[in-house]
Amino acid sequence: MPRIVISTYFCLHGFIFSSWASRIPQIKDKFDLNEAELGAVLFMLPLGALAALPFSGWLVHQLSSRFMSIATALLYTVSLYLIASAATVFVLSCVLFGFGLIGNFGNISMNTQGIAIQHRIHKPILSSLHAMWSIGAFSAAAVSGWTMRMGYSTDMHFMIVSLFAATIILIGAFHLIPDEGAGDEGSKVFTLPNRKLVLLGVICFCVAMSEGAMADWSSLYYRQVIHQLNTISTTGYTAFAMCMALGRLAGDRLVQSFKHATILKANGLLILFGMFISLSFHFPSMVIIGFAMVGFGVSSVIPIVYMLAAKSREMAPSVALSAVSSVGFTGFLIGPPVIGFIAHEVGLRTALIIVAVLGAMINILARRVRTSDQL
Repeated sequence: MPRIVISTYFCLHGFIFSSWASRIPQIKDKFDLNEAELGAVLFMLPLGALAALPFSGWLVHQLSSRFMSIATALLYTVSLYLIASAATVFVLSCVLFGFGLIGNFGNISMNTQGIAIQHRIHKPILSSLHAMWSIGAFSAAAVSGWTMRMGYSTDMHFMIVSLFAATIILIGAFHLIPDEGAGDEGSKVFTLPNRKLVLLGVICFCVAMSEGAMADWSSLYYRQVIHQLNTISTTGYTAFAMCMALGRLAGDRLVQSFKHATILKANGLLILFGMFISLSFHFPSMVIIGFAMVGFGVSSVIPIVYMLAAKSREMAPSVALSAVSSVGFTGFLIGPPVIGFIAHEVGLRTALIIVAVLGAMINILARRVRTSDQL
């Protein structure tokens, strides 16, 4: 039962986030924002997530991942409704900051709870949990489209989602478990990460930067390849996102069959060769195949990195996750603008070579990962 509940929490987390993202055009119209103003408002969300990183591991360690998973999930539903209720741009900006802050606390607490459940059942589940987030996001996109076709306002849409999610969260709240080894003397809360955790953080940075670049630039590149402005340009990104979800569903079985380092090396090669195919062959079908390979490549890297980081003997699991997540989130934050700056100078096709280089770096760094011992 605990596995079903935490899987549901991951799914709802993705559902809530995607519900918000699907209504961004309506939020833009509501406040009559231009692109620059909208960009400034949207930046408050990652800023909130970034602000949570130094404290998330400590707070989860102090209050337990069970309590924090429940509390942050409920607050996440409330903050979704508050987004629709915001009456001014200033209030909207503050709510989005809180939305990002709570979302990141939820990320660390749910992953820590997932690792505790994984240890209890002696079976890897973290990759499938991340797949549930993707499934929730896909489901929300479909539901959001339906609400718009039916003429539901953003307020009504978000209220329905919030009430539904809060009800499911409360029903499952009693089935989460205590953290394994909570309060152990050997697990420090405040300490600098050791060299091995830094290595995992760099791998996390590479894959997060790759994922961010694909999310923001793959559709534009696909449109440039097909040379038709009116043709659906999200096909390439859809292939990437679907294969990322499928890869996460298969990730736990792969972890049971192969060493973590072996899978990480294969992931790096999939990203490298996937981007090589997409950038070398100027045909839509080849771009789709290449993007699909990249999706498989990025799919299980972060779950594996989190599994390995949680083995730390020097830091509490939640703090170790927060440490590697901080480095990874930096990559997700800076990746898209770096690609954009380079693309402005030399073209998008050349700029996306960076993603292939990141894949090669993951492969090289994975060769230094030791998965048999605690870190």
